[in-house]
Amino acid sequence: MLSDLNRSLADNNCKTEHVIVVDGNGIESLPPDLAANATVIASARPIGQAAARNLGLLVARGEWITSADDDDWLYPRSIDQRLAAIDDQAGALWAAGYCTDDLKNDPAIVAAGPCLAGDVWRAWPSPHDSIPLGPTTLLVEAALLKRVGGWMGLPQGEDLGMMIAVTSTAPGVLIADYVYHIRLHVGQMTKSAWFDDLELLSRRSAWERGQFILSQHQHASATVPLIRQRMATI
Repeated sequence: MLSDLNRSLADNNCKTEHVIVVDGNGIESLPPDLAANATVIASARPIGQAAARNLGLLVARGEWITSADDDDWLYPRSIDQRLAAIDDQAGALWAAGYCTDDLKNDPAIVAAGPCLAGDVWRAWPSPHDSIPLGPTTLLVEAALLKRVGGWMGLPQGEDLGMMIAVTSTAPGVLIADYVYHIRLHVGQMTKSAWFDDLELLSRRSAWERGQFILSQHQHASATVPLIRQRMATI
């Protein structure tokens, strides 16, 4: 499956770097040809998805970052499409699309087109509701992703926390195309007996992160006219 993902990355006209973080295993667990043509971090110590993604972000050399689980794949030219959408949308620092899995397509909760900072969070009324956008569909400016702290340090839902932080901090664009495919199988984390134990708390953590970021933005906007008024008075 990881080899399939690698081949789907190569199906783009833009130059791509595949950073692979092996969590809880050695580099010898990778196919030799894949290891030879990727940037690899391998840790025999299990570190979890949040740490793995953040370490991958640290060594990645590209200006734009997207992430994927090893058992999924990207649609043809989906990175090209997202880069083109960013180029066409002034001020956009991220682009996303829709995703599919083996049984269904993602519901288009957020409409395609330009997105202001916070639009994705506003489309998510509460942590109990459906997630408004697939986190793995995001292509994000590396500098922005580092500025918001990367992926949240959670045992699950770390990508949801990242998505909410990115989309609540900066404007972006959502394209009306499928860009990411999730393959369903019994070994997935979401199929584990313990998955639901922390799912709602993880969602709440991400939701409240967006709420805090937007409240900070509103506070900053409200203080600017006051500061200007005081300066004018002085």
